[in-house]
Amino acid sequence: MEGMITNGGEMSVRKSLPVLVTPELETPGGYYFLSCLDQDIPFPMLTIYSYRTGSETVADVLKQALAKVLVHYYPLAGTMSLDSRGRFVVECTKNGVPFVEAVADGTIASLGDLRVPNEDTTRKLIYMDPKAKSYIELPLLTAQVTKFKCGGFTLGIAISHTVVDGVSGMNFINSWAEVARGQTLSVVPFHDRTLLQARVPPAPKYPYDDFVDIKDVSEMDSRYKNESNINKIFTFDAGKLADIKKMAMADGRLQACSTFSALAALVWKARCKALNMKHAQLTKLRILVDVRSKFKKPLPKNYFGNQVVFTCCVTTAGELSERPISYTVEQIRKACEQVDEEYVRSRMDYIDMYKPPLSTVSTLVISSWARLAYGTSNFGLGDPTQFGCGALASELCVFQPDGEKGIGVVMMLPESAMITFQDLIEQVSDQ
Repeated sequence: MEGMITNGGEMSVRKSLPVLVTPELETPGGYYFLSCLDQDIPFPMLTIYSYRTGSETVADVLKQALAKVLVHYYPLAGTMSLDSRGRFVVECTKNGVPFVEAVADGTIASLGDLRVPNEDTTRKLIYMDPKAKSYIELPLLTAQVTKFKCGGFTLGIAISHTVVDGVSGMNFINSWAEVARGQTLSVVPFHDRTLLQARVPPAPKYPYDDFVDIKDVSEMDSRYKNESNINKIFTFDAGKLADIKKMAMADGRLQACSTFSALAALVWKARCKALNMKHAQLTKLRILVDVRSKFKKPLPKNYFGNQVVFTCCVTTAGELSERPISYTVEQIRKACEQVDEEYVRSRMDYIDMYKPPLSTVSTLVISSWARLAYGTSNFGLGDPTQFGCGALASELCVFQPDGEKGIGVVMMLPESAMITFQDLIEQVSDQ
């Protein structure tokens, strides 16, 4: 394979040099406006799709289909830029999407559970531009098709979270798959993001606690730097989830409790204990909330862009530890219930006015992927058998689907903290 790169480790992958795939028809040029919600998430999303059955021509089929679907999703063929106010915008340069073909000397089964990020696997199966020195220099989208000895293949994707959220990103992948199957797009993207621009004049009404700067009085940062960091998944079937909800409601404080709130409360409390946070240590829980249903006049269903905002709980580790889980659930419920259209509009005004930096100290971020429709990403060779994230930030926890009605909690912790966290979760499961 010309221009091959051989990676070390248990499985070697030979990669071609990237080929730039451009839209096959003329597309708009100029600058593409990104909303205030887009400005809030400046990092790439890395995902891997695994398919049991491939073909000799699978890479060519996906490459040709990509050129067709980019006509509709043309911003992804552009580059990230900054406007005069330092805000992200897409420059529609039609530069193209780096597309890599690769061959692995192992089998799909050797990859294990792709829901659990593995740095070596990610490096081999997802293409990242080695010349990019900053986020703004990264391509907005890269794609890598890797064939395996067993006949299967993986599709590794790196896509800008500033351009898409989980739903919009999945709509793009599924549209690409439809084109590969010879079908017309069932969802044609709506590109007018000015529907989510800041108000003039701005009128922020909330303090937005997720921007509060927290000091690391518990020296957690040194643990992440000095220990091995472990990624792990903890699975909860429908029965375990029901038991956690019952536990949260046992003291009569709550009349109702969602599965998400109960599980998020359990994870937050256990993580604080596992990291041995001091009693007075402030800690934040940031939750990504889908706001598609929050607008009185709904945005178009095919709106292409971020429609998620953060809501936040702030408390001390001591309070989390001493109070019952029902207290934590109640804080999470209140934080989620406050997210309405005014909250969203106010947050956009706040971000536009202050451009506040985010602190990740003593912070847990929960993002739920449980409802993403990855199972329909069929490029003509069957549905994916696995779908996982390629990387986790130290503060990020992802809720993934597990079986029929279960949830897998994927997170990273220093090795010693992960042992404690696992013990705490098993204690709850055994009750």
